[in-house]
Amino acid sequence: MKVLLTGGVGFIGLKTAKKLMEQGHEVFALDSLLKQVHQDIEAEKAAFPGEIFVGDVSDVAAWEELPRAEAIIHLAAETGTAQSMYETERYRRVNVEGTRLAAEYAVKWQASLVSLSSRAVYGEGFANRGTTEEDAHQPLSVYGETKSEAEDIVRELCHGVIGATIVRPQNVIGPGQALHNPYTGVLAAFLARLREGKNLSVYGDGTATRDFIHVEDVANFLIWCMNNQPEPGDSPRVLNCGSGERITLDQLAQFSIDAVPGGSDSVIEHVEIKRAGDIDHALADMSRAEALGAPLARWSARESIADFIQKSWEVPGAKSEAWDVALNELTERGLAE
Repeated sequence: MKVLLTGGVGFIGLKTAKKLMEQGHEVFALDSLLKQVHQDIEAEKAAFPGEIFVGDVSDVAAWEELPRAEAIIHLAAETGTAQSMYETERYRRVNVEGTRLAAEYAVKWQASLVSLSSRAVYGEGFANRGTTEEDAHQPLSVYGETKSEAEDIVRELCHGVIGATIVRPQNVIGPGQALHNPYTGVLAAFLARLREGKNLSVYGDGTATRDFIHVEDVANFLIWCMNNQPEPGDSPRVLNCGSGERITLDQLAQFSIDAVPGGSDSVIEHVEIKRAGDIDHALADMSRAEALGAPLARWSARESIADFIQKSWEVPGAKSEAWDVALNELTERGLAE
């Protein structure tokens, strides 16, 4: 099968593309190759196992240059929750209009579509249960709003025409994620501080919870969705994608410290900071995916965190001050206190 991956040269895209190639599929990518996301563009381009078309997913001209695909895995997106609160126009253009074009071309080509959404559509989660696919959308950030709007577009354009699946991942981690982008991912910030021998700053009292899923598990899940689409006459399917394991931010920090090669003397410090879009709890209810026979997570949170810390230890990345600069920027804009 000929598969297009938008954002295919990114963190999730590279892992998914390699797995697709191993299974005998032909892959190609549409990727803007923005420096905020790609630290070593040439190395990442070399790692992609197919042809790369450089272009903006929200640009019709970029789509017109592409060969026809039999399946589209739409990953391209702007993903910084806090940054979305002031880069509003860019986030809406890429996340909403980019998804519209992905759906339109999937219909035009009669290709199946797997569209990556986000757990951010739910907004605040629950302390006593995981979010289900039926829970209401109550996004707390522009990023979450754009993902919710993009889901509506997929439903509108694909229902009754092509097989389509909307996937809502939790926090995806693993080797290969951006280490220089201070707008996404607390683990990259932890890694930077640990490499400098600094203590780890946890916002709040450390009891907030998250669901971390390894990128390997996400790639396997996306490929399963591509291969097990609902019938074209059915509504697009919506599936959570998480580990189903809840850990606190204190546990996240401690697992990171424990994973440092050679050990670490770093300790956890709590900082009273609240950023726009922050939530207290996130956990995926994976019952629907399990009932369908989708592959569930194999990596535990501790294993995923250790894999990231240890395999990223010698990889160049931003200094820890980059996250301080980003926080100061949010504070100046009234988006952190």
